Amino acid sequence: MTATTTTTTTIDEVINHEIYGAAVSTYSGENVTPSTNITDGSATWSVTTAGDPWTLEITERSAGIIETIDIDRTIDIDSSTTSLSVFSQ
Repeated sequence: MTATTTTTTTIDEVINHEIYGAAVSTYSGENVTPSTNITDGSATWSVTTAGDPWTLEITERSAGIIETIDIDRTIDIDSSTTSLSVFSQ
C-alpha cells in the first residue's frame, strides 16, 4: 500500500531596515577660494586663477535616516512524502 502526503508551507517575511548617519558638511575643490569660513551659509566661491580649470564639490547632509530598505516577500514551500507499507502473513 502506498500513501502520499503533500504539504504546503507559506512564509510571509517583512524586513524594515533603517540606516542612520551623522551630519556631514564637506567641500573639496581646485582653484577656488571661499569668501569666508566654509561653514558659513552665506559663503561664496571665486576662481583663484582666472583661465585655469577649476572644480568645486560641496556635500551637506543632516543627521538622521540616510537610507531605508523595505523588503516584503512570500516564500512557498511544497513538499511531498510517499510511504510504502508492506504487509505479510
